[in-house]
Amino acid sequence: MGTAKYIRNYLKYLLVLTIFAVSLALFSGCAAAKKQVTPASEETVDQPQAESQFDESFDPLSLDDDDIVIKRTHAMEGISNQPMESLTFQPANREQNTESIPDSLIIYQEADGFRVQIFAGRNVETATMTKTKALADFEPYKQKVYFIFEAPFYKIRIGDFTDRNKAEKARELARKLGYREAFVVKSKVRVPQNIE
Repeated sequence: MGTAKYIRNYLKYLLVLTIFAVSLALFSGCAAAKKQVTPASEETVDQPQAESQFDESFDPLSLDDDDIVIKRTHAMEGISNQPMESLTFQPANREQNTESIPDSLIIYQEADGFRVQIFAGRNVETATMTKTKALADFEPYKQKVYFIFEAPFYKIRIGDFTDRNKAEKARELARKLGYREAFVVKSKVRVPQNIE
């Protein structure tokens, strides 16, 4: 009997010791896995951030950042002062009908058409400067300039054309204004609804 009691006590002791050892291992394992937090004053600027820390909710189109001014060169001044007929670009009849109506009162609808792309790049500053220059260059020809972001590229496009031939004429005008790599792209365009 004494031996059975001794074995029972020994097993209880082993059970308690095992539970204690497992508990100690769990607590020390969890304590070692804690993330070490350093104060902001000790961080260095040169340390790379983890990819998961970047805020991807930024939308560059929400910036009203058109404060870059581009000076016109003498070569550009001669081109923009030429009459529109000499550049063989004629606005559509529908656009001529809407000239006397303020743009804020015109109702637009979306349609399949063409635009002329004059810039595509990854640098937002270059895209903004190109847009500012294009606004000045195409304003005499009553062509809208669009700033488009299609990741990872910023694109500048002009015009709303439903006819490919008119888009080609606008491409030639863009090339004469110094946008040598201008080309026509299919796009959804904004066209005014029928105005009586």
